[in-house]
Amino acid sequence: MDFVQGPKIGAAIPHQSAVTSLSYHEDGKHLYAATDDKRLYLIDAHDRRCNKPAYRCERVGISSVSSTHHDHCVLFTGTARERRNIHYWSLYDNKMLRKFRGHTDDITNLSMSPSDDMFLTASKDRTVRLWNVQQAGGLAKMDAPAETEGTPHTVFDKTGMVFAVMAQMRGAQGNYIHLYDVRNFGGGAFSEMKVEASAVQQAMQTQRVTTNPSNQPITFKTMDFNMSGNRILIEADPGLTIVLDGYNGTVQRIFQSKEGNPTAACFTPDDQSVLIANDSAKVDCWNIQSGTVVKTLEGHMGPVGAVVCNPKYSQIASSCTNTCLWIW
Repeated sequence: MDFVQGPKIGAAIPHQSAVTSLSYHEDGKHLYAATDDKRLYLIDAHDRRCNKPAYRCERVGISSVSSTHHDHCVLFTGTARERRNIHYWSLYDNKMLRKFRGHTDDITNLSMSPSDDMFLTASKDRTVRLWNVQQAGGLAKMDAPAETEGTPHTVFDKTGMVFAVMAQMRGAQGNYIHLYDVRNFGGGAFSEMKVEASAVQQAMQTQRVTTNPSNQPITFKTMDFNMSGNRILIEADPGLTIVLDGYNGTVQRIFQSKEGNPTAACFTPDDQSVLIANDSAKVDCWNIQSGTVVKTLEGHMGPVGAVVCNPKYSQIASSCTNTCLWIW
């Protein structure tokens, strides 16, 4: 993605409240935007507008949304006590098709398989669960290891053949990242990576990252694979975005926002850059190889809470209280 000649704002879709989650459908045409006032917007990424009024979900609320392989069905987690459940919603006829129960505490992340109808969830109850949208009961449950603490995180890679589970070591000594083959996850992880806090600190010194003056423990919050599967993107407190080697977990690059605290991040589809949104209403485009900002996207009215790339077309979506579609 050439950031020298663009992108520029192609549309700004207003919402009545801040966007909490964005998700493109695999066809690149539909974009789903969930807001914190219990609304879901279906945006036509080609026409760059909302062709229908927002869908409302007053009873359970919406905290995060994920597209599925059906172009008018989504998975979402609710708010309050409904954060423990996942809902399968058909927007075509505005019906709840299925409710997935099993977690005993808030679900913190949701990952849809790119290859079939399975999806993963992780929860504050320290379990990771595997589901299928076609059946209400879970397929498998995995407890976080006893030698870890905090909430685990899980995500599929872009092939859907591998998924990762991340958990924090006790005493904030670092994080474990285990990789599983979807076809044989019961046999255990085929790769076990250890990302020690000391290695992150060393990389910060080498790359002259100056954040964390109080020596606050580094906490990994989210995880995602790039398209090739050879890199993993981590959002971490305090204010770090980290690129890891996807095979051995070594730290390749650490990005520190220059103008605001990072709020969301994603790889670009060409695997060359990382987009990092921040609370100063901007999105910085960082080149992974050089470690420099090659473009800053400006135009939002407030903190940018979500940023995603279109999987098919040269388009980026980022949201505050409106959703900007950036095009070349």
